[in-house]
Amino acid sequence: MKTILRYLSCILIIIVLVTSEAHQVFAQNQVGSIDIEAVVYDDGSMYVSQVWEGDFDEGTEVYIPLAAADYLKLNDLRVADDKGVYQVVEPWDIEAGFEDKAYKCGLIYTDEGYEICFGISEYGNNRYAIEYRLENVITSYTDLDGVNFQFVNSGMNTTPTDVKVEIRLADGIPLNDEVSDIWAFGYEGQVVFEDGAIRAFTEKPITGDNHVTVMMNFNKGLLEPARTENSSFAEVKDGAFQASNYDKESPEEEVSALAAFLTVVISMGFPLALILLISKHKKRSAAKKMQKFAQQVGYFREVPNNGNIQATYALGRMFELCEDGAILGTGMLRLIQLGCLAPVRLEEVGFMGKTKEIVSLELKGSNHKEMNEYDEYLYTVLEGAAGSDGVLQPKELPRFADKNYNLLRNYINQSNIGGIRYLKERQCLTRWERDAKLNDLTPSGEKELGELVGFKHYLEDFSLVAERGVQEMPLWQELLSYALLFGIADKVAQQMQEVYPRLEPEVEQYSQNLSTSYAYSQMMVVNMRQAEERRAQVVRSKGSGGFSSLGGGGGSVGGGRGGGTR
Repeated sequence: MKTILRYLSCILIIIVLVTSEAHQVFAQNQVGSIDIEAVVYDDGSMYVSQVWEGDFDEGTEVYIPLAAADYLKLNDLRVADDKGVYQVVEPWDIEAGFEDKAYKCGLIYTDEGYEICFGISEYGNNRYAIEYRLENVITSYTDLDGVNFQFVNSGMNTTPTDVKVEIRLADGIPLNDEVSDIWAFGYEGQVVFEDGAIRAFTEKPITGDNHVTVMMNFNKGLLEPARTENSSFAEVKDGAFQASNYDKESPEEEVSALAAFLTVVISMGFPLALILLISKHKKRSAAKKMQKFAQQVGYFREVPNNGNIQATYALGRMFELCEDGAILGTGMLRLIQLGCLAPVRLEEVGFMGKTKEIVSLELKGSNHKEMNEYDEYLYTVLEGAAGSDGVLQPKELPRFADKNYNLLRNYINQSNIGGIRYLKERQCLTRWERDAKLNDLTPSGEKELGELVGFKHYLEDFSLVAERGVQEMPLWQELLSYALLFGIADKVAQQMQEVYPRLEPEVEQYSQNLSTSYAYSQMMVVNMRQAEERRAQVVRSKGSGGFSSLGGGGGSVGGGRGGGTR
């Protein structure tokens, strides 16, 4: 056994050394982002603009292979950087030196199509704009007009961290799911209709095995493509759907991104343990940064973010300190505190004569003077769930949440939006993306997050740092409300009972309300998510947008394999 372990350890060390050397080879050139704008003209041609930003510290040129069928014609190549427009050179000499390629661009004609090439020109952080026109991109099929187009290749030696693609019609007619259908393949992210355009974007850095492919169709009459095919777009769609997770009957049958990734890893013979080790290392690294941040701010003994619990939730979601939908539990608890909901506990005889306690929620009215807009909205939603008897029972929740998931999601989203509004007013972040990082925080943002992290830390260590003043009922109730938001209410309630024995009856009663709020909200959140997943799967397979498929996308045009720098 020891021999086997030593053998495996040696293999792991060799793999780490090899991958470390490979990383050093390619670490010099890194593409941070590729932003692509594509304008589709009435004749089916497409004008493409790509903006590459990154660090370029070795090699002589950037190249972009395009696997273009004989009908795809590339014209009007233009490359520029902050120094100006590059000179177009024909023919392009791949063997030329760094200086000879500087501020020049050109095409190489290959068996597969083209390679767009241009000189790196200057080492360092660069921003390149590449533009060109492709004829005959959109084809007129017997049923619809459309194309399956690859915008970013697989196999690049300098893969971008972020990719965004925007597709518009040249005549300004807005694109939506009434006139068009969309799907995306090869990456983890989404493709959506937004502001009259098709927008595809990655949510995780792409690897050499990824690509960014968008398939789209248009109703007849919207365009007049010059190229026609005596076949249907449905055949193009069927080909692209092969090996994808579109058209699955249920979310359970959907091939997860992780499963697809592991399939690629195993098929290529990479050590699975090493891949998982790297993934865990990244998570641990992020956790360590947050832990270091928490140590720097210490304890914060007052409610954070000026008592704006929506802001605390929004900030907590950005930095994964709150669960999605946790604000629903605190909202229900607040309604109980205000007297708008009253728990009613009844014993019910169940299977084999065993009794069990059933907790219902009686709606007592929404006239409380302290109710805010979030309270009123949530109370109205719960009224609909309760029905005519005005009593909300656990068995009523699954069907209500399934049919009215959008009402629950709207409450969660509006709470998040309200919190972000607070944070934007204080200019807390330098960028407002889905995956905020600590270095995105402004000094004001560090203060707000510091309050949140410090307060959560204070609650977690309550028995060690509690103060006498907390014995006042409004104070410890408020503390437990935030503890519910952070998912640590049981722990904090137990510590309160230990520190303040005389509060045990009150805390015990309040803990029951906490449990009721949590149970009801979790039941609704779980059923809401299941309904959302079912709806999203139906919508995305029909072409109305949604998450992309990591697999599939076969039969695409316009892309290829490889590219980057050389």
